[in-house]
Amino acid sequence: MSGRLGAPLDERTRYVEVDRLIPVAGKFIVDHFPVRSQTYENSAFMKQPAGAYICFKGRVERDEELGIVFVIEMDEMYRFPEGTKRI
Repeated sequence: MSGRLGAPLDERTRYVEVDRLIPVAGKFIVDHFPVRSQTYENSAFMKQPAGAYICFKGRVERDEELGIVFVIEMDEMYRFPEGTKRI
């Protein structure tokens, strides 16, 4: 999955925002997925600012509070000086 880092939910979980194209309207909708790091708050995943680009591979788990959560197994993050802009 790839997208932008969003708001943190707890010490090792935060939203990842993914743009989805609506073909008929030609517009984008932003979906928010809860993503959890296997490490804790000292991880690069939690330290990166909102808007940084992330691409990760992981697994799907069920959380009692959040429902479906993606757990990162391998990731790459990129931070651009001007941030990522919404289209």
